[in-house]
Amino acid sequence: MRCLAATIALLALGTGVLVAQGCGDDAASGGATGDPGTGNLQITYIPEPGVKPRQADLVCPATGSAAASACEQIESLTAAFDPVPADQVCSQQYGGPEQIVLYGRWAGQPVDTTLTRTNGCEIDRYESLAPVLLPLVGGPGGG
Repeated sequence: MRCLAATIALLALGTGVLVAQGCGDDAASGGATGDPGTGNLQITYIPEPGVKPRQADLVCPATGSAAASACEQIESLTAAFDPVPADQVCSQQYGGPEQIVLYGRWAGQPVDTTLTRTNGCEIDRYESLAPVLLPLVGGPGGG
């Protein structure tokens, strides 16, 4: 069994870098196969225009940390990675300027999406992932 290092580097403004490593079997962790629960996401939180964004990198699987919990939670929320269909009827409400930009791969699939609060559908996407992602970048509710 080969030791697989899962590394997360959480880079939040003024907090430095936190690195956590776990060890496991490649086959058991799904490391190279694109199995669910594996991924590498660059997370950028933009609270409002003109405010410096906060960023973090999340590499899954991860163990023994907030990142491991985030990896598990994201697995059930991946539908929020998909854009709102063009023909979807959405309530016309504005929830604020906040954005979360996600870029990378999850379960072997590319991820390149921006979560916003520009209408009811976009607010739903944002609010499904924000509680999991914002603590990683030190956003609201994340310290």
